[in-house]
Amino acid sequence: MESDALWVGIDVGRYFHAFCALDGAGQVVWERKRVANTTSAMRTALEQVARVAAGRPVWFATEEAGGNASALVRLLSEQQACLLLAQPLRVHRFHLALGQPHKSDPYDAQVIAEFARQNQARLPRVRPGVPELQALRVLSRRLEAVSKDLRRNLNRLRGTLAEYAPEWLVCAVFSDWSTEAALGTLERYGRLSKLQRTPLGRLASALSRWTRGRFGKEQAYRLQSTLSEVCLPPSLEEAYAETLASLVRQIRSLLAEKRQLLQLLAARGQSLPAFVTLQQEYSYGLETAAIIVSEAGEMADFPTEAKFATYCGLTPLKRSSGISAGSSRLSRFTNKRLLRAIFQATVAAVRRDPRSQAYYHKKLAGRTDPRAKTTALLALARHRCRRLYKLLSQASPTPSLAA
Repeated sequence: MESDALWVGIDVGRYFHAFCALDGAGQVVWERKRVANTTSAMRTALEQVARVAAGRPVWFATEEAGGNASALVRLLSEQQACLLLAQPLRVHRFHLALGQPHKSDPYDAQVIAEFARQNQARLPRVRPGVPELQALRVLSRRLEAVSKDLRRNLNRLRGTLAEYAPEWLVCAVFSDWSTEAALGTLERYGRLSKLQRTPLGRLASALSRWTRGRFGKEQAYRLQSTLSEVCLPPSLEEAYAETLASLVRQIRSLLAEKRQLLQLLAARGQSLPAFVTLQQEYSYGLETAAIIVSEAGEMADFPTEAKFATYCGLTPLKRSSGISAGSSRLSRFTNKRLLRAIFQATVAAVRRDPRSQAYYHKKLAGRTDPRAKTTALLALARHRCRRLYKLLSQASPTPSLAA
Protein backbone atom coordinates (compact mmCIF):
# COMPACT_ATOMS: atom_id res chain seq x y z
CA MET A 1 0.00 0.00 0.00
CA GLU A 2 1.36 3.42 -0.96
CA SER A 3 1.16 5.77 2.03
CA ASP A 4 1.53 8.98 0.03
CA ALA A 5 -0.94 8.07 -2.74
CA LEU A 6 -4.42 9.42 -3.32
CA TRP A 7 -7.28 6.94 -3.69
CA VAL A 8 -10.31 8.10 -5.65
CA GLY A 9 -13.48 5.99 -5.58
CA ILE A 10 -16.09 6.63 -8.27
CA ASP A 11 -19.69 5.46 -7.92
CA VAL A 12 -20.98 5.36 -11.49
CA GLY A 13 -24.55 6.37 -12.26
CA ARG A 14 -26.62 6.86 -15.37
CA TYR A 15 -26.77 10.67 -15.18
CA PHE A 16 -24.40 11.57 -12.33
CA HIS A 17 -21.22 10.12 -10.77
CA ALA A 18 -20.02 10.49 -7.18
CA PHE A 19 -16.29 11.06 -6.49
CA CYS A 20 -14.50 10.61 -3.17
CA ALA A 21 -10.72 10.91 -2.58
CA LEU A 22 -8.89 9.39 0.39
CA ASP A 23 -5.32 9.92 1.49
CA GLY A 24 -2.92 7.18 2.56
CA ALA A 25 -4.43 7.13 6.08
CA GLY A 26 -7.98 6.65 4.79
CA GLN A 27 -9.17 10.21 5.53
CA VAL A 28 -11.51 11.99 3.11
CA VAL A 29 -9.62 14.89 1.53
CA TRP A 30 -11.96 15.73 -1.35
CA GLU A 31 -15.37 14.66 -2.67
CA ARG A 32 -17.98 15.63 -5.21
CA LYS A 33 -21.43 14.15 -4.70
CA ARG A 34 -22.94 14.91 -8.13
CA VAL A 35 -20.74 15.09 -11.21
CA ALA A 36 -22.76 15.06 -14.41
CA ASN A 37 -22.04 12.22 -16.80
CA THR A 38 -20.73 14.62 -19.44
CA THR A 39 -17.23 15.02 -20.80
CA SER A 40 -16.80 18.61 -19.64
CA ALA A 41 -18.07 17.97 -16.09
CA MET A 42 -15.91 14.87 -15.62
CA ARG A 43 -12.86 16.62 -17.06
CA THR A 44 -13.35 19.44 -14.54
CA ALA A 45 -13.61 16.91 -11.69
CA LEU A 46 -10.41 15.17 -12.79
CA GLU A 47 -8.60 18.51 -12.91
CA GLN A 48 -9.70 19.17 -9.32
CA VAL A 49 -8.38 15.73 -8.32
CA ALA A 50 -5.03 16.58 -9.91
CA ARG A 51 -4.83 19.84 -7.92
CA VAL A 52 -5.66 18.04 -4.67
CA ALA A 53 -3.07 15.34 -5.40
CA ALA A 54 -0.34 17.97 -5.83
CA GLY A 55 2.05 15.59 -7.54
CA ARG A 56 1.22 12.50 -5.49
CA PRO A 57 0.32 9.27 -7.36
CA VAL A 58 -3.42 8.87 -7.89
CA TRP A 59 -5.30 5.57 -8.07
CA PHE A 60 -8.88 5.55 -9.36
CA ALA A 61 -11.32 2.72 -8.64
CA THR A 62 -14.81 1.93 -9.87
CA GLU A 63 -17.26 -0.98 -9.98
CA GLU A 64 -18.13 -0.54 -13.66
CA ALA A 65 -15.81 -0.19 -16.64
CA GLY A 66 -18.37 -0.05 -19.46
CA GLY A 67 -21.84 1.22 -20.20
CA ASN A 68 -22.40 4.39 -18.13
CA ALA A 69 -18.67 4.52 -17.30
CA SER A 70 -17.40 4.36 -20.91
CA ALA A 71 -16.84 8.12 -21.27
CA LEU A 72 -15.10 8.23 -17.89
CA VAL A 73 -12.77 5.36 -18.84
CA ARG A 74 -11.84 7.14 -22.08
CA LEU A 75 -10.98 10.35 -20.21
CA LEU A 76 -8.84 8.47 -17.69
CA SER A 77 -7.03 6.60 -20.47
CA GLU A 78 -6.25 9.91 -22.21
CA GLN A 79 -4.58 11.11 -19.00
CA GLN A 80 -2.72 7.79 -18.55
CA ALA A 81 -4.43 7.38 -15.16
CA CYS A 82 -4.47 4.12 -13.19
CA LEU A 83 -8.03 2.78 -12.96
CA LEU A 84 -8.77 -0.31 -10.86
CA LEU A 85 -11.88 -2.47 -11.23
CA ALA A 86 -13.59 -3.65 -8.04
CA GLN A 87 -16.15 -6.45 -8.13
CA PRO A 88 -19.51 -5.14 -6.83
CA LEU A 89 -20.16 -8.23 -4.69
CA ARG A 90 -16.79 -7.92 -2.92
CA VAL A 91 -17.37 -4.20 -2.36
CA HIS A 92 -20.81 -4.95 -0.92
CA ARG A 93 -19.36 -7.48 1.51
CA PHE A 94 -16.65 -4.97 2.44
CA HIS A 95 -19.39 -2.39 3.12
CA LEU A 96 -21.19 -4.85 5.42
CA ALA A 97 -17.93 -5.58 7.25
CA LEU A 98 -17.50 -1.86 7.99
CA GLY A 99 -20.75 -1.95 9.94
CA GLN A 100 -22.18 1.20 8.38
CA PRO A 101 -25.99 0.99 8.18
CA HIS A 102 -26.65 3.84 5.74
CA LYS A 103 -26.07 3.72 1.99
CA SER A 104 -25.88 6.53 -0.56
CA ASP A 105 -23.96 7.33 -3.74
CA PRO A 106 -21.33 9.54 -2.01
CA TYR A 107 -20.80 6.94 0.69
CA ASP A 108 -20.55 4.19 -1.96
CA ALA A 109 -17.74 6.17 -3.60
CA GLN A 110 -15.95 6.38 -0.24
CA VAL A 111 -16.35 2.61 0.30
CA ILE A 112 -14.95 1.91 -3.19
CA ALA A 113 -11.94 4.14 -2.48
CA GLU A 114 -11.28 2.46 0.87
CA PHE A 115 -11.69 -0.99 -0.69
CA ALA A 116 -9.16 -0.11 -3.39
CA ARG A 117 -6.77 1.34 -0.80
CA GLN A 118 -6.73 -1.91 1.15
CA ASN A 119 -6.79 -4.32 -1.81
CA GLN A 120 -4.74 -2.60 -4.50
CA ALA A 121 -2.54 -5.62 -5.28
CA ARG A 122 -5.52 -7.91 -5.91
CA LEU A 123 -7.58 -5.63 -8.15
CA PRO A 124 -7.29 -5.80 -11.95
CA ARG A 125 -6.43 -2.71 -13.89
CA VAL A 126 -8.87 -1.42 -16.49
CA ARG A 127 -7.39 -1.11 -19.94
CA PRO A 128 -8.74 1.45 -22.42
CA GLY A 129 -9.07 -1.19 -25.11
CA VAL A 130 -8.18 -1.27 -28.78
CA PRO A 131 -10.52 0.94 -30.88
CA GLU A 132 -10.97 -1.82 -33.48
CA LEU A 133 -12.19 -4.25 -30.81
CA GLN A 134 -14.53 -1.66 -29.33
CA ALA A 135 -16.01 -0.88 -32.75
CA LEU A 136 -16.50 -4.59 -33.43
CA ARG A 137 -18.21 -5.01 -30.04
CA VAL A 138 -20.62 -2.15 -30.72
CA LEU A 139 -21.54 -3.53 -34.14
CA SER A 140 -21.96 -7.11 -32.92
CA ARG A 141 -24.22 -6.02 -30.04
CA ARG A 142 -26.33 -3.93 -32.38
CA LEU A 143 -26.57 -6.89 -34.76
CA GLU A 144 -27.78 -9.08 -31.90
CA ALA A 145 -30.43 -6.49 -30.97
CA VAL A 146 -31.58 -6.24 -34.61
CA SER A 147 -31.82 -10.04 -34.86
CA LYS A 148 -33.99 -10.16 -31.72
CA ASP A 149 -36.27 -7.42 -33.05
CA LEU A 150 -36.52 -9.27 -36.34
CA ARG A 151 -37.58 -12.50 -34.60
CA ARG A 152 -40.18 -10.62 -32.56
CA ASN A 153 -41.69 -9.00 -35.66
CA LEU A 154 -41.73 -12.28 -37.57
CA ASN A 155 -43.54 -13.91 -34.65
CA ARG A 156 -46.04 -11.03 -34.64
CA LEU A 157 -46.50 -11.49 -38.38
CA ARG A 158 -47.22 -15.20 -38.01
CA GLY A 159 -49.62 -14.51 -35.15
CA THR A 160 -51.48 -11.90 -37.20
CA LEU A 161 -51.73 -14.28 -40.16
CA ALA A 162 -53.07 -16.99 -37.85
CA GLU A 163 -55.88 -14.63 -36.79
CA TYR A 164 -56.48 -13.20 -40.26
CA ALA A 165 -56.49 -16.41 -42.30
CA PRO A 166 -54.64 -19.53 -41.04
CA GLU A 167 -54.54 -20.71 -44.63
CA TRP A 168 -51.55 -18.40 -45.13
CA LEU A 169 -49.53 -20.57 -42.73
CA VAL A 170 -50.64 -24.01 -43.96
CA CYS A 171 -50.55 -23.42 -47.72
CA ALA A 172 -46.86 -24.58 -47.74
CA VAL A 173 -45.85 -22.00 -50.37
CA PHE A 174 -43.70 -19.94 -48.01
CA SER A 175 -41.39 -21.72 -45.62
CA ASP A 176 -39.64 -18.50 -44.53
CA TRP A 177 -41.68 -15.34 -43.99
CA SER A 178 -38.61 -13.10 -44.15
CA THR A 179 -38.03 -13.85 -47.85
CA GLU A 180 -38.79 -11.32 -50.57
CA ALA A 181 -41.47 -13.63 -52.02
CA ALA A 182 -43.44 -13.73 -48.75
CA LEU A 183 -43.01 -10.03 -47.94
CA GLY A 184 -43.80 -8.95 -51.51
CA THR A 185 -46.94 -11.09 -51.61
CA LEU A 186 -48.22 -9.70 -48.30
CA GLU A 187 -47.34 -6.16 -49.33
CA ARG A 188 -49.23 -6.32 -52.63
CA TYR A 189 -51.93 -8.89 -51.89
CA GLY A 190 -52.48 -8.35 -48.16
CA ARG A 191 -56.21 -8.01 -48.75
CA LEU A 192 -57.61 -11.45 -49.51
CA SER A 193 -60.26 -9.97 -51.77
CA LYS A 194 -57.52 -8.47 -53.97
CA LEU A 195 -55.62 -11.77 -54.04
CA GLN A 196 -58.76 -13.64 -55.07
CA ARG A 197 -59.46 -11.17 -57.94
CA THR A 198 -55.88 -11.17 -59.27
CA PRO A 199 -55.42 -13.11 -62.54
CA LEU A 200 -53.38 -16.25 -62.11
CA GLY A 201 -50.81 -15.20 -64.70
CA ARG A 202 -50.09 -11.88 -62.95
CA LEU A 203 -49.67 -13.59 -59.57
CA ALA A 204 -47.39 -16.24 -61.09
CA SER A 205 -45.29 -13.54 -62.78
CA ALA A 206 -44.87 -11.67 -59.47
CA LEU A 207 -43.85 -14.81 -57.59
CA SER A 208 -41.39 -15.75 -60.33
CA ARG A 209 -39.81 -12.27 -60.25
CA TRP A 210 -39.48 -12.23 -56.44
CA THR A 211 -37.95 -15.71 -56.28
CA ARG A 212 -35.83 -15.43 -59.45
CA GLY A 213 -37.73 -18.17 -61.23
CA ARG A 214 -38.06 -20.70 -58.40
CA PHE A 215 -41.80 -20.03 -57.89
CA GLY A 216 -44.20 -19.99 -60.79
CA LYS A 217 -47.69 -20.83 -61.94
CA GLU A 218 -48.01 -23.98 -59.82
CA GLN A 219 -47.28 -22.16 -56.55
CA ALA A 220 -49.54 -19.28 -57.55
CA TYR A 221 -52.41 -21.68 -58.20
CA ARG A 222 -51.89 -23.43 -54.84
CA LEU A 223 -51.80 -20.11 -53.01
CA GLN A 224 -54.91 -18.74 -54.71
CA SER A 225 -56.89 -21.95 -54.37
CA THR A 226 -56.02 -22.30 -50.68
CA LEU A 227 -57.26 -18.78 -49.88
CA SER A 228 -60.15 -18.62 -52.31
CA GLU A 229 -62.88 -19.53 -49.78
CA VAL A 230 -61.84 -17.15 -46.98
CA CYS A 231 -64.32 -14.30 -46.58
CA LEU A 232 -64.13 -11.49 -43.99
CA PRO A 233 -66.10 -8.25 -43.43
CA PRO A 234 -64.50 -5.32 -45.29
CA SER A 235 -63.75 -3.34 -42.12
CA LEU A 236 -61.99 -6.31 -40.48
CA GLU A 237 -60.06 -7.09 -43.64
CA GLU A 238 -58.93 -3.47 -43.87
CA ALA A 239 -57.66 -3.49 -40.28
CA TYR A 240 -55.68 -6.69 -40.82
CA ALA A 241 -54.26 -5.34 -44.10
CA GLU A 242 -52.98 -2.21 -42.34
CA THR A 243 -51.40 -4.31 -39.58
CA LEU A 244 -49.70 -6.56 -42.14
CA ALA A 245 -48.41 -3.57 -44.10
CA SER A 246 -46.90 -2.08 -40.92
CA LEU A 247 -45.22 -5.35 -39.97
CA VAL A 248 -43.84 -5.83 -43.49
CA ARG A 249 -42.30 -2.33 -43.42
CA GLN A 250 -40.64 -3.00 -40.06
CA ILE A 251 -39.31 -6.38 -41.19
CA ARG A 252 -37.92 -4.91 -44.40
CA SER A 253 -36.11 -2.13 -42.51
CA LEU A 254 -34.66 -4.63 -40.01
CA LEU A 255 -33.47 -6.92 -42.81
CA ALA A 256 -31.80 -3.98 -44.56
CA GLU A 257 -30.08 -2.91 -41.32
CA LYS A 258 -28.95 -6.48 -40.65
CA ARG A 259 -27.38 -6.74 -44.11
CA GLN A 260 -25.61 -3.42 -43.57
CA LEU A 261 -24.31 -4.49 -40.16
CA LEU A 262 -22.99 -7.76 -41.58
CA GLN A 263 -21.09 -5.84 -44.24
CA LEU A 264 -19.64 -3.49 -41.62
CA LEU A 265 -18.63 -6.44 -39.43
CA ALA A 266 -16.85 -8.11 -42.34
CA ALA A 267 -15.02 -4.87 -43.18
CA ARG A 268 -14.04 -4.07 -39.57
CA GLY A 269 -12.88 -7.60 -38.84
CA GLN A 270 -10.33 -7.68 -41.66
CA SER A 271 -7.90 -5.67 -39.50
CA LEU A 272 -8.04 -8.23 -36.66
CA PRO A 273 -5.98 -11.40 -37.28
CA ALA A 274 -7.98 -13.48 -34.79
CA PHE A 275 -11.24 -12.62 -36.54
CA VAL A 276 -9.89 -13.67 -39.92
CA THR A 277 -8.37 -16.88 -38.55
CA LEU A 278 -11.59 -17.93 -36.81
CA GLN A 279 -13.49 -17.60 -40.06
CA GLN A 280 -11.01 -19.02 -42.54
CA GLU A 281 -9.22 -21.77 -40.59
CA TYR A 282 -11.77 -22.69 -37.89
CA SER A 283 -14.96 -22.15 -39.96
CA TYR A 284 -16.67 -19.89 -37.43
CA GLY A 285 -19.58 -17.82 -38.71
CA LEU A 286 -19.33 -14.06 -39.13
CA GLU A 287 -21.53 -13.19 -36.14
CA THR A 288 -19.99 -15.82 -33.84
CA ALA A 289 -16.43 -14.78 -34.68
CA ALA A 290 -17.29 -11.11 -34.09
CA ILE A 291 -18.82 -11.85 -30.68
CA ILE A 292 -15.90 -14.03 -29.53
CA VAL A 293 -13.15 -11.64 -30.62
CA SER A 294 -14.86 -8.46 -29.38
CA GLU A 295 -16.12 -9.81 -26.05
CA ALA A 296 -12.86 -11.59 -25.20
CA GLY A 297 -11.04 -8.28 -25.55
CA GLU A 298 -7.33 -8.15 -24.83
CA MET A 299 -5.84 -11.47 -23.77
CA ALA A 300 -3.32 -9.68 -21.53
CA ASP A 301 -6.14 -9.56 -18.97
CA PHE A 302 -6.06 -13.38 -18.77
CA PRO A 303 -2.60 -14.62 -17.72
CA THR A 304 -3.76 -18.26 -17.74
CA GLU A 305 -6.18 -20.29 -19.80
CA ALA A 306 -8.12 -21.24 -16.66
CA LYS A 307 -8.96 -17.59 -15.94
CA PHE A 308 -10.11 -17.11 -19.52
CA ALA A 309 -12.31 -20.21 -19.23
CA THR A 310 -13.83 -18.84 -16.01
CA TYR A 311 -14.60 -15.56 -17.78
CA CYS A 312 -16.24 -17.57 -20.58
CA GLY A 313 -18.38 -19.44 -18.03
CA LEU A 314 -16.88 -22.86 -18.75
CA THR A 315 -15.36 -23.58 -15.33
CA PRO A 316 -17.79 -25.30 -12.93
CA LEU A 317 -17.69 -24.31 -9.28
CA LYS A 318 -18.60 -26.69 -6.45
CA ARG A 319 -21.38 -25.80 -4.03
CA SER A 320 -20.03 -26.64 -0.59
CA SER A 321 -20.62 -25.62 3.00
CA GLY A 322 -18.75 -27.28 5.83
CA ILE A 323 -18.62 -31.00 5.21
CA SER A 324 -21.52 -31.00 2.72
CA ALA A 325 -20.99 -30.66 -1.01
CA GLY A 326 -23.69 -30.03 -3.59
CA SER A 327 -23.86 -29.92 -7.36
CA SER A 328 -21.67 -27.75 -9.55
CA ARG A 329 -22.65 -24.36 -10.91
CA LEU A 330 -21.16 -21.81 -13.28
CA SER A 331 -19.55 -18.64 -12.01
CA ARG A 332 -21.74 -15.54 -11.90
CA PHE A 333 -18.79 -13.40 -12.95
CA THR A 334 -18.92 -14.47 -16.57
CA ASN A 335 -19.63 -12.94 -19.96
CA LYS A 336 -23.00 -14.33 -21.00
CA ARG A 337 -22.67 -13.31 -24.66
CA LEU A 338 -19.28 -15.02 -24.90
CA LEU A 339 -20.62 -18.17 -23.24
CA ARG A 340 -23.60 -18.31 -25.58
CA ALA A 341 -21.43 -17.86 -28.68
CA ILE A 342 -18.94 -20.55 -27.64
CA PHE A 343 -21.68 -23.01 -26.70
CA GLN A 344 -23.58 -22.48 -29.97
CA ALA A 345 -20.35 -22.97 -31.93
CA THR A 346 -19.74 -26.18 -29.93
CA VAL A 347 -23.19 -27.54 -30.79
CA ALA A 348 -22.57 -26.81 -34.47
CA ALA A 349 -19.13 -28.48 -34.28
CA VAL A 350 -20.67 -31.71 -32.94
CA ARG A 351 -22.73 -31.92 -36.11
CA ARG A 352 -20.04 -31.03 -38.64
CA ASP A 353 -16.51 -31.41 -37.28
CA PRO A 354 -15.20 -35.02 -37.16
CA ARG A 355 -12.66 -34.29 -34.39
CA SER A 356 -15.30 -32.62 -32.23
CA GLN A 357 -17.65 -35.55 -32.84
CA ALA A 358 -14.98 -38.01 -31.73
CA TYR A 359 -14.24 -36.03 -28.55
CA TYR A 360 -17.95 -35.68 -27.77
CA HIS A 361 -18.64 -39.41 -28.16
CA LYS A 362 -15.56 -40.20 -26.08
CA LYS A 363 -16.94 -38.16 -23.18
CA LEU A 364 -20.40 -39.65 -23.72
CA ALA A 365 -19.25 -43.29 -23.77
CA GLY A 366 -20.51 -45.43 -20.91
CA ARG A 367 -22.72 -42.73 -19.38
CA THR A 368 -26.46 -43.18 -18.99
CA ASP A 369 -27.40 -40.38 -16.58
CA PRO A 370 -29.90 -37.72 -17.78
CA ARG A 371 -27.29 -34.95 -17.93
CA ALA A 372 -24.70 -36.96 -19.84
CA LYS A 373 -25.16 -35.08 -23.14
CA THR A 374 -25.01 -31.67 -21.49
CA THR A 375 -21.89 -32.66 -19.56
CA ALA A 376 -20.23 -33.97 -22.73
CA LEU A 377 -21.08 -30.73 -24.56
CA LEU A 378 -19.59 -28.65 -21.74
CA ALA A 379 -16.46 -30.80 -21.76
CA LEU A 380 -16.12 -30.27 -25.51
CA ALA A 381 -16.67 -26.53 -25.09
CA ARG A 382 -13.93 -26.46 -22.44
CA HIS A 383 -11.62 -28.39 -24.78
CA ARG A 384 -12.31 -25.96 -27.63
CA CYS A 385 -11.76 -23.05 -25.24
CA ARG A 386 -8.13 -24.11 -24.80
CA ARG A 387 -7.53 -23.89 -28.55
CA LEU A 388 -9.42 -20.61 -28.64
CA TYR A 389 -7.26 -19.13 -25.88
CA LYS A 390 -4.08 -20.11 -27.70
CA LEU A 391 -5.34 -18.59 -30.96
CA LEU A 392 -6.48 -15.32 -29.38
CA SER A 393 -3.26 -15.00 -27.37
CA GLN A 394 -1.10 -15.35 -30.47
CA ALA A 395 -3.22 -12.89 -32.49
CA SER A 396 -4.01 -10.46 -29.64
CA PRO A 397 -3.55 -6.80 -30.61
CA THR A 398 -0.98 -4.75 -28.73
CA PRO A 399 -2.64 -2.80 -25.88
CA SER A 400 -2.67 0.95 -26.30
CA LEU A 401 -1.82 1.40 -22.62
CA ALA A 402 0.90 -0.59 -20.91
CA ALA A 403 -0.06 -2.77 -17.98
